[in-house]
Amino acid sequence: MFRLRAAVFGFLISALAGSAAQPKAPAPPPPPRFSFVALGCMPYGKEKFPAYERLLREIDRYAPAFVVHCGDTKSGSEPPTDAFLVQVRTWFNSLNSAVIYTPGDNEWTDVHRTNNGQEDPLVWLAKVRTTYFAEERSMGRKPIPLLTQRRDPAFAKFVENARWSRDKVVFATVHVVGSNNNCQPAVPGAMEEFEERDRANEAWIRATFAEAQAAGAAGVALFFQAQPFGSLERTDRRSGFTRFLKTMEDEARRFAKPVLLVHADEHRYRLEHDLRFRRDGEPVANVTRLETFGDFDLHATLVVVDPASPHVFLAGPLLVPANALPVLPRKK
Repeated sequence: MFRLRAAVFGFLISALAGSAAQPKAPAPPPPPRFSFVALGCMPYGKEKFPAYERLLREIDRYAPAFVVHCGDTKSGSEPPTDAFLVQVRTWFNSLNSAVIYTPGDNEWTDVHRTNNGQEDPLVWLAKVRTTYFAEERSMGRKPIPLLTQRRDPAFAKFVENARWSRDKVVFATVHVVGSNNNCQPAVPGAMEEFEERDRANEAWIRATFAEAQAAGAAGVALFFQAQPFGSLERTDRRSGFTRFLKTMEDEARRFAKPVLLVHADEHRYRLEHDLRFRRDGEPVANVTRLETFGDFDLHATLVVVDPASPHVFLAGPLLVPANALPVLPRKK
């Protein structure tokens, strides 16, 4: 019996020693860094086309994983045309990367201010959807597949709301525009359009964060055209951004990891942390907003994405050497 116990004990010691001697499997390498470019509110007028095209060539030099245009492909005073919609798509498809676009107010919401009030915003919204969102994939020379809200039977018309992922980071566009998000009681049909899209956007934001939570995503970035935070200071009208801001605050707090909000609208570069989503609310520490250049300042913003970093997103200006230097800040 003693010999048997000794043998068993010796066997266990040998097994443990052998197990300890086994080398540990190497830790998986962290996801690689990549970058994307965001721009918006351009080009405004034919005289700016050469500078805009220089910007597109400069973007190609950086070879980003994708490019997002945050809306307003023309100024609000310019009448819309079918030919210009196609020209914008041609510019997008000239870039040597994936290009994702989210509409701005100048493309459809504000067209009633042109051609002596003869243009119907809803007609141009339909044209925007047909021209840029016929398929579930990006534009550009290296298109990527997109998941869009057309898959939800309750909101199938909102083909412009898109989502994609890369290396454990989730990205999405949300159709939120200036001119108070089309919450304009004086414009025929505007309020009905606004209410339906506002509900669709809420559903889309919540679905985006639900996907990020399920995937264990390191961060979330959302792209839209409007600057909604200025509405916090206004009391003279109903805000078209109340539901959007509340939904964003709720989901960002629940997610508790880095969230980047990228938008256009004010034609100035801005990078801010610890945002407030309510006038009397507490800052949300994990949210950063990045505002793009626009109008006279034909430059873009570059974001390096590092999923292994606690900050995930590192943003800064992408300046075009041959274009006029931006004015910081530029007054509207």
